[in-house]
Parts: sequence; C-alpha cells; structure tokens
Amino acid sequence: MNSKKERKTEYKIRKFKAGLFQIKNLSNGRIFIKQSQDLERPFNSDRFQLKAGMHSNAALQQDWNTLGETTFEFSILDEYNAKDDTTPAQLNNELAELLKMRKAELTATGVILY
Repeated sequence: MNSKKERKTEYKIRKFKAGLFQIKNLSNGRIFIKQSQDLERPFNSDRFQLKAGMHSNAALQQDWNTLGETTFEFSILDEYNAKDDTTPAQLNNELAELLKMRKAELTATGVILY
C-alpha cells in the first residue's frame, strides 16, 4: 500500500484533463459552456450547484428547476492538451481563448447559449 507521502506526490504530478464542457438542455437545445483545468470536477460541482438551487447562471438554474435534471446532458466539448511547461495561468488564458472561439462558432450556427 502506498504511504501518505507517496499518494501526495502522485497527486502533485498527476495530469488533469483540461478543456471545455457543456450542459445541454435537451428540450430547447440551449447550451451552457464552461472551461476547466480539471474536466472531472465541473460535472460534480455544477450538478451539485444546480441541485442545490445555487448555480451562478440564473437562466440555467431556472430551466433546471422547471424541467428537471433528466432534461440536461453533461458532456466534454473540447479537451486541451497543454505542454508540460505550461503554467496554470497560461493554461487558464489558453482555455479562455478556446472558450471564446467555441462560443462564437456556436452562436454563428444559431445555437443559443446560457
């Protein structure tokens, strides 16, 4: 069994999947897009916030409250492969640019975003 110190070291060197994820309203096609440096976290975090009625996006929260959880689909939209020497700040900036581009693409095709 790994010691606490070994587990801590393994966690520090672990690579997280960074990128964009979406929450799609299956009844009207509206999409909420967000960036994350760890794509495993937002699914749990945003789902918890929506279930608790405290999501930061009021329109998404209202639809969730009205339509229910089964009307929404959570999925990864884009994965971003950062270089090994990319700092968290650089990664955040690159993800913000990717998010901006993706939102522009989607709105140009008629998709309505939250």
